[in-house]
Amino acid sequence: MTVMNHVKKLMLLLCVIFAVSACGYHNSATEPNKLGEQFKEVAIAKVENPTLERWLEPKIRSLLRDEITRRGQLVWTDKSKAEALFNIKILSLSDGSRTLGNEDKTLKYDKTLKVQMRVTSAADGKLLWNSGPVEVTESYYTGQEDATDQLVTELLVRRLVDKMNQAY
Repeated sequence: MTVMNHVKKLMLLLCVIFAVSACGYHNSATEPNKLGEQFKEVAIAKVENPTLERWLEPKIRSLLRDEITRRGQLVWTDKSKAEALFNIKILSLSDGSRTLGNEDKTLKYDKTLKVQMRVTSAADGKLLWNSGPVEVTESYYTGQEDATDQLVTELLVRRLVDKMNQAY
């Protein structure tokens, strides 16, 4: 009886493994990125922040480093030793009214963060990859401003790295 239970569990495990592999799941470290094999050591050259939000630049730097490290595709190094340099420009961070109540009082707001990242060769400055404008918008209620700022920043960095890893 117990041998049969072990066989059933083993069969279930094998079915799960086959199902996961059939759906296209794979470790993100095996995903190709747009930089190519010769550009594995990277550094952030600069982050341009024309907004008045001084917390935004260090937050984007930190989240970008963490996201790329988590995916295990690139290695961070000093700018002087890097093969590729990341140049990030914050295009805008804005708030807007989304839902108005009966008395034209704002009930729900939108927070939008828009960024562009360019990756260049450290050796000759040649453009390796340009994200184009990447934008994330999230809605929130009064009192959720700080949490929404953090969420929008996290989502934007993930979207940037996802875009850099899309092989099509």
